[in-house]
Amino acid sequence: MNFKSSLKFAKLATAFAVLGLSSAAFADANNVIKLRVIETTDIHAYLTAYDYFKDAPVQTYGLTHAATLIKQARSEVANSVLVDNGDLIQGGLIGNWAQQDDFKSYKVHPAYQAFAYLKYDVSNLGNHEFNFGLPYLQKVVNTAQELAGVPVINSNVYDAKTGANYYTPYIIKEQVVVDAKGDKHTLKVGYIGFTPPTIMQWDADKLTGKVTTKPIVATAEKFIPEMQAKGADVIIAIAHSGIGINAPSSSLYENQVINLTKVKGVDAVVFGHSHAVFPSPEFASVKGADVEKGTINGVPSVMPGRWGDHIGIVDLVLTQNEQGKWQVDQSQSVASTRAIYDGKNRKPLVEEDKELVKLLDSTHQATRDFANAPVGKLADNLYGYLALTQEDYAIKLVNQVQLQALEKWAKENKGYAGYKLVSAAAPFKYGERHNDVTNFVAVPAGTFVLRNVADVYLYPNTFAVVKTTGKELKDWLECSTGQFNQIDPNNKERQELINYTSYRTYNYDVIYGLNYQIDVTKPAKFTSTCKPTNVANAGRIVNLTYQGKPVNDNDKFLVATNNYRANGGVFAGTGPDHVAYLSLETSQDIIANYVKEVSSAGEPVAVDKTPNWSFAPIANGKELNVVIYSAPDAKAVEWTLTHSVWPLTKLGLDSAGFQEYRIDLSTYQPQNLEKK
Repeated sequence: MNFKSSLKFAKLATAFAVLGLSSAAFADANNVIKLRVIETTDIHAYLTAYDYFKDAPVQTYGLTHAATLIKQARSEVANSVLVDNGDLIQGGLIGNWAQQDDFKSYKVHPAYQAFAYLKYDVSNLGNHEFNFGLPYLQKVVNTAQELAGVPVINSNVYDAKTGANYYTPYIIKEQVVVDAKGDKHTLKVGYIGFTPPTIMQWDADKLTGKVTTKPIVATAEKFIPEMQAKGADVIIAIAHSGIGINAPSSSLYENQVINLTKVKGVDAVVFGHSHAVFPSPEFASVKGADVEKGTINGVPSVMPGRWGDHIGIVDLVLTQNEQGKWQVDQSQSVASTRAIYDGKNRKPLVEEDKELVKLLDSTHQATRDFANAPVGKLADNLYGYLALTQEDYAIKLVNQVQLQALEKWAKENKGYAGYKLVSAAAPFKYGERHNDVTNFVAVPAGTFVLRNVADVYLYPNTFAVVKTTGKELKDWLECSTGQFNQIDPNNKERQELINYTSYRTYNYDVIYGLNYQIDVTKPAKFTSTCKPTNVANAGRIVNLTYQGKPVNDNDKFLVATNNYRANGGVFAGTGPDHVAYLSLETSQDIIANYVKEVSSAGEPVAVDKTPNWSFAPIANGKELNVVIYSAPDAKAVEWTLTHSVWPLTKLGLDSAGFQEYRIDLSTYQPQNLEKK
């Protein structure tokens, strides 16, 4: 702005003040800049629209679909930026292939090849980036920045020895923009990235002694004034964090967006981690959230699901203040999301980006070859369509494998003689956050290939052992039962059995080696974060036994699990003080080696079909309207109706496209587990 225009601007401001008009009226009477921020998050290496677990194309996810939406969103506006919010390189089989290939077949990680093509402005680090260890992650970051030209940021991970930021905490990029009149300006757009501080628990074996983390909000309070002092006109917080609850700035809790929006100087928050969609009706009850406008505490905010199934859009409006400086007017700014697929009507909303498909073709073919390498043979189908309501053979296989590994370890470690041995595993795939009707384990009997291993066990966790007491083990199970809503046996109205709004299925641990029942008519003893509910008569675990004998509070147990659970310290009996062993071998490797070993002896792997848990029958369950959901495709429905140990009545599809059933919890039919 030249001297004459500055003088004219100042005179106008004075005139409006004399007339008693508001600053909003002043902004409306003057020029504006509109800046669109486009976000992807939690892609989890689902770069292509292909399900490598099932070896078939998909329409419900994939960056190749989201790329079409990105281009559309860009074409609609004069000014835009594109950011990614992490959990990018781990999850789908492309991530597994790339990590094992370790830059032999490529110079830039396939995710950043795609980002370079789409011209991302910046990329943040999520928590799962750290799953593969710091050396591999550093290769990814270095090549992304040096060869692909995509800056990678994080502000709250620090070098444990020097205390310096381990990564670039923030960047300020000069962006040439066009205002509403068509004139060009240069804005300084600041980006600051955050990851959950709890990576230090989840990946302790890879990070302890090498890095430390600091709270998200306190870190923002430290760096944002610094960014302002360096002239940032706009500050976009890229937080790999969910909405969370009100907490002090010193909190190390993973989900902090509701508190981050209160930090002075934050103009917009693009977030993720929770695999949810904001704005959406799911968050209508969150204090401070406006799901119509897409704001939290007045700050435009967006979270676009996961796996490229949505993109997030924040439309910022910038006006000039009396000094002529551009600044975000949050009252005029809004946020929204766009989906690639209509789940209710089961139809795609966009086609794939053909150029990106072509760019990723060699990666796609290499991943297919990797995924289809034979491992061994299975005697049983592993279908997870009822993993939350009865014995699940995929979970049972994981538990069998883990228990065998634990037995071998315990024999070599005589200090644990006399401990009882059990194993814990959870369903990693059950409709995601009730937003993916294809997200179920479906591995048929017969040849077991590498992609089946990752289907059964989704994450690259490592094998671990924890030592617990009988009391802790019961509380571990009690926390798991929060997966279910309390059923009122006197209420004949519709009641949802599965609690998917506040509980994640990957926290529903089934403990193999024990026998027990779950009484869902009782209130839960713990919240979804294993905090006591302090409700009278709470507690759902009944008839808990080990090898036919009741479990006593002071019994000593070793539990086979994974590093995420062992280090996490959320469930009773876990955390650093309880860790007995952390392996360098992944759970996926242990499963693959087990199947290979058994199959090489000439017999297919068979699953133990003896049930070890069930719901406690409800006497008048037949009279109740208790509802569950599962996969909607014809094969899944047929299997579900045939193999449920509780009588089911098929209902319609719910709003997310899942098949609903009324479940009769009065009649237990374990013989259905044996059906082929």
